[in-house]
Amino acid sequence: MPNSQKSNYKDGDSYTRKSREEGYRSRASFKLKEINSKESLLNKGMSVLDLGSFPGGWTQVSKECVGNRGKVVGVDIKEIVKINECLFIHKSIDKLTKEDFNKFEPILPFDLVLSDMAPNISGIRERDNAQMIYLIDKTLFAIDAFLKVGGSAVIKVFQGESLDYTREALIDRFKKIKVFKPKSSRSNSKETYIIGKKLVKENE
Repeated sequence: MPNSQKSNYKDGDSYTRKSREEGYRSRASFKLKEINSKESLLNKGMSVLDLGSFPGGWTQVSKECVGNRGKVVGVDIKEIVKINECLFIHKSIDKLTKEDFNKFEPILPFDLVLSDMAPNISGIRERDNAQMIYLIDKTLFAIDAFLKVGGSAVIKVFQGESLDYTREALIDRFKKIKVFKPKSSRSNSKETYIIGKKLVKENE
């Protein structure tokens, strides 16, 4: 194995250890922390929709940032172990309706939509891109349905086709678009994040 690969995995292991030491459910928690440090997306009192939230790392970070007055709702088809003061919907994202949120205090529309979703990588580029775009379309559905005008979104993408696809989709929806790869992502990973700020279209 080349030294560069060894270094990448060593860095990844350090973030995994750090997440355990600090009580986070995944190393991905540090990716959201980096994104928020750079972009200031999470603030006290906000409402956040965390798509594909299992196992809960991004949900934990979101709740820390929005505080007691803020609300965080995670959505996943996988059951998630309860996180204090966070809400959860066990359902496929593209099946979500406004009625699913009726059991909570008034929460719609959300200030921020997050998606750290990614498919299981097969190594076949066309297949991986198609599956990633399928997940991105689910996220776009949630943005159109549940994000408030002026709100923001963070979406994981892969470099290449899915990044181009998502950028084009967000240009039509947001005033500002940025692409950011956290240091806590492995340098040899294709993942990056696209951030949309200030939703301009009315929710349907």
